[in-house]
Amino acid sequence: MSIATIIQGTPIWVWVLLVILLSRGFKALNSGTATLSRLAIVPVIFAGWGILHLITDPLSGWSSVIVWIVGALVGISGGVFIASRSRFIVDPVSHTVMTPGSVVPLVLIVATFAAKFWLGVEMATATDVAALGTYVLIGAAVSGIVAGVFGGRFLTYCRAMNARRFIKTCSQSA
Repeated sequence: MSIATIIQGTPIWVWVLLVILLSRGFKALNSGTATLSRLAIVPVIFAGWGILHLITDPLSGWSSVIVWIVGALVGISGGVFIASRSRFIVDPVSHTVMTPGSVVPLVLIVATFAAKFWLGVEMATATDVAALGTYVLIGAAVSGIVAGVFGGRFLTYCRAMNARRFIKTCSQSA
């Protein structure tokens, strides 16, 4: 199958999603300030994308769900580790987080998109049922890990925000 055929056979929503994700990844290269709700966009997209595949893929079963959950838990641990090592600042008054520029989100976005795209092509063209099952499980693992990494980073920001709010409340009442 040629690359042109693959590209032409790809639904438009996949390209729209790629543009949205790349824009978020490129923005993450520079330090900036964003609200928690804005920082939730990428984790929600990746979690939703993964869960959508688990629900709609006729080859997905409980094993895929379990692999996704385990991957998400591993990813959350990784995301918490990454975020806790970065120098971010939370502002509980404006509910914003100032994050340093990082290539990590862009690399994760590109790697995940490439992996999911490759898996989609393989699943669309595979003739071996055993291979299809393997691709489904690999896709669930990749999806869960990446959703978890972005989710773990977001959870770290939320925890820091809540801690700052608590400290601010305690200092005001003293």
